Amino acid sequence: MYAYTRTLATLGAVVLFALFGGALTDQGKAWADFDFTFTSQETVMVVSVGDTAKFYAMLENTGSEIDSYLVTLAENPPTPEDWWVELCAGGVCWDSTITVANSYLEPGWTDQVELHVLARSQGQGNFTITVDSYLNPGVKMTKSINFLMTAHGDPQAPVTQSWGLIILTMLILMSGLYLMYRRLKLAKQT
Repeated sequence: MYAYTRTLATLGAVVLFALFGGALTDQGKAWADFDFTFTSQETVMVVSVGDTAKFYAMLENTGSEIDSYLVTLAENPPTPEDWWVELCAGGVCWDSTITVANSYLEPGWTDQVELHVLARSQGQGNFTITVDSYLNPGVKMTKSINFLMTAHGDPQAPVTQSWGLIILTMLILMSGLYLMYRRLKLAKQT
């Protein structure tokens, strides 16, 4: 009878766990609460070649338990080869060779996740940052944000072309004034 009761109790706990997605704890709580938010205000940027786009997202542990998060960066499709991409999470920034980071958060704590992209040539980049909660034993929780960046133009071209046009206009204006001055001077002499 004891084995039958123990099996029923275990089966009941498994069913409740499956239905409610919680985890039994040994801290006197009936269920552990794992949850988080991952949000960003700005997900699209247009920059000039030579500029760095900086995207910011906020990761917050809204559950009642300590949790660790796996932060992953994916480029969709790959960005131009000469662009520099940097992922920051857990207070550390990683160079473009590192696309996975870890963030450990107590309940109510936040972490600023950053994506820095230096565009050294024209092009477009489409990035996805995915956050996975991996201390929750019951349910895999994943949240993602897509970021889009476009870089346009040669950084020197607008300045050179603008100043070139201004200088050319000034030269034409000055030569016209000089010709008018010479004609007036010749007219007075005769």
